[in-house]
Amino acid sequence: MFHEKMTPSERMESLHETGFADRPGAFVLATGFIPKMTGNLTIGECYEYPIRYAKAFHSVQQMLGFDSGPLFGHPAFAVKEFGGRLSYPRSNSRALFPVITRRPVNKPEDVDKLEVPDPHKAGDIPKEIAGAKFVMDSYPKGYRNPILVTGDTFTWAGNIVGLDTLLIWLQNEPDLAKKLLDKVSEFQVELVKYALTHVGDIYFFDGGPSDSNDLITSKQFEKFALPPMMSYRRKAMKAGATKFISHPCGNQTKNIEYWAQMPGTFATSFDFRTPLETGVSRFSKDAMIIGNIECIQFTLGDVDWIYNKAMTKLRMAANRCPKGYMVAPGCELPALSSPVNVHAMVRAARDFAEGPEWKRH
Repeated sequence: MFHEKMTPSERMESLHETGFADRPGAFVLATGFIPKMTGNLTIGECYEYPIRYAKAFHSVQQMLGFDSGPLFGHPAFAVKEFGGRLSYPRSNSRALFPVITRRPVNKPEDVDKLEVPDPHKAGDIPKEIAGAKFVMDSYPKGYRNPILVTGDTFTWAGNIVGLDTLLIWLQNEPDLAKKLLDKVSEFQVELVKYALTHVGDIYFFDGGPSDSNDLITSKQFEKFALPPMMSYRRKAMKAGATKFISHPCGNQTKNIEYWAQMPGTFATSFDFRTPLETGVSRFSKDAMIIGNIECIQFTLGDVDWIYNKAMTKLRMAANRCPKGYMVAPGCELPALSSPVNVHAMVRAARDFAEGPEWKRH
């Protein structure tokens, strides 16, 4: 039986520095999954009361054995922060994330009036920062790996104005779209500075579902999404941030070359629609690779399917990534995932480490 010799923090650091650890990593984004496991939280409360969520998360992490820490933030970020409104899922709700009920921008002239918020008092940001700080102050040593959503610029701009409107502006009002994107980018920088001051150089997560090639072309990504994101990254790095996790969500195979230009990427987490082989060949020299089992299978699949799929991913990637590899779902773990399926993925990483394929030093 495999006996772990490293904590999650030690493992992730060793993987990134050397490509090797006691075993390959196991990564999950599990905000919706945590309340289903503990039974004493709703999904909405995880977003409204991040410290409660953080307390529950650690128990689940210890039980199932994955390495990644709690994620603070949600897909509707930037709405409340820029003056809009959200509704949070209640106990009888089928929603998995906060729902946008009023957007900050409703007409073109609103963009000029839009002010970049102070993150110290903007929307959900102070609570999420408090959650991340709780992890750093209260989790056992070796488990202090909070992840803060600091956003993908294009996705957050779509949250502010509505994605359908933003897509129209790309065609009809490109300068207006760029003005909005620049304001979002400026806010992202201020958010990272706030986190660096009050929590430290933690992991910064920039999942971008609105960049999917199902919604915009690779040329539109290059022209509109890439420049403000590059600007944000460079300024945040100058402020002291070093650990960005990129998540090209959805079908972004045609955007891969542009994501590869992004400075400061600590790790790249791929959607299952992007072949893992593509991610390894294009990114592994400079960044840890995370991914990318089909998420729905953690709900619908059985233990053997998950275990065998994880083993397939490990055999393909674990020894080919100089900055390390973490087996993972291709996006957020579904709320109704079977815990034994999550454990099967972790078990595969442990079993792989005991086999002859795991490199030895």
